[in-house]
Amino acid sequence: MKDKLTIVETFVGAGGAHLGFKKAGFQSLLVNDIDKDMIETLIQNNIINKNNYLICPIEEISEQMIKKKINNKEVDVLFGGIACKGFSLAGVRNPFDSRNYLYKHQLRLVEILKPKISIIENVTAIKNMTLYKKCNETEKTFQEYTELNDINKNLNGEKSSKRKNNEDYTELNNKILENKKKMETLLNNIDKYKYSILDDIKTIYDKLGYIFYEKVLQADKYGGYTNRKRIIMVAVKNDINKKYEFPEEINTNNTLNDALNLIDYNGKNNPLIDEDNKPMKHNEKTIERFKLIPEGENIANVIDDLPEELKISKFYSRGNTQRLDRNKPVPTLVPGHSNFPIHPWEHRSITVREAATITGFPLDYKFYGSHTSRCMQIGNAVPIQLAYHIALSVKKILE
Repeated sequence: MKDKLTIVETFVGAGGAHLGFKKAGFQSLLVNDIDKDMIETLIQNNIINKNNYLICPIEEISEQMIKKKINNKEVDVLFGGIACKGFSLAGVRNPFDSRNYLYKHQLRLVEILKPKISIIENVTAIKNMTLYKKCNETEKTFQEYTELNDINKNLNGEKSSKRKNNEDYTELNNKILENKKKMETLLNNIDKYKYSILDDIKTIYDKLGYIFYEKVLQADKYGGYTNRKRIIMVAVKNDINKKYEFPEEINTNNTLNDALNLIDYNGKNNPLIDEDNKPMKHNEKTIERFKLIPEGENIANVIDDLPEELKISKFYSRGNTQRLDRNKPVPTLVPGHSNFPIHPWEHRSITVREAATITGFPLDYKFYGSHTSRCMQIGNAVPIQLAYHIALSVKKILE
């Protein structure tokens, strides 16, 4: 038997899943991402060396390129937390977003590398997401739909600006609704080309010779501090004569307070020393607004009671208008306007370090890039505790 099981990871991000698998004893063969900041984060934290990464879109990875990078070594696990903006319920879901089709490239790498186990992590919305087969008719529709979608994005920006300035936006609303009806008609006209992404993934795995398993897992049920739910798809090569079983829940009942208590605020995580633990500098009006949001509440719940000068739209980003509850697991961390939700008792958003600790990163893990980049790295990361338990479950049928 090999000294260590091996892992290749695409869409690696800041390394949440990679850290979980390395903790379980896996050796990193190669990681891929399009973001230089994320790769730099992994290098500077000694998660990978300077040779085992590819910075490029997954679409550009060729068979020759990837096999040369791993020296034709055997791959035990190929992991991919495929970019999910097209599937996510946070924001506008465009059925023609090119990122919706990245799963096909992930499965192309499965065909090339033939890993013993292939794992795809994604938002739960992918279970009900449909796409359209590409042909002349749908290509034309793709273009028209995307143009209308882009127009509506701009109109919604104008609408938001008018709303903040208490200006009338009735005409903009009418244009947006009119475009939405046109978009709906476009989709209805190509309904016969529609298919389920999940069904397609299962079909492709079956053709490649893999047995498919899928389950929605929640991070706080596996030692995490966030109730983030993700669908985990595990495909096992059909020559492995063991049935795969997802990890059993351990129900640690961890809360935000448990995560914050880990942070060494007076030592290595002192904001004067730890760049990632420096609070954001909010303006005075924002701080006054934060003060009026009770713990565990969102600004939408109290907006009508705010003084006129502090009122904002109920549609304002949830990222910095939700005050966390110290006695509960943290909701899925989605950075809004480059910052995270509000601290449970301090009148500021939680820091990069606090968000990273909630996600399971070590207290001395350093993130590289702008504040926006560092927030996104953590927001996209697979919670390390969850990845670790998935890795242990996989080891059972590989060893």
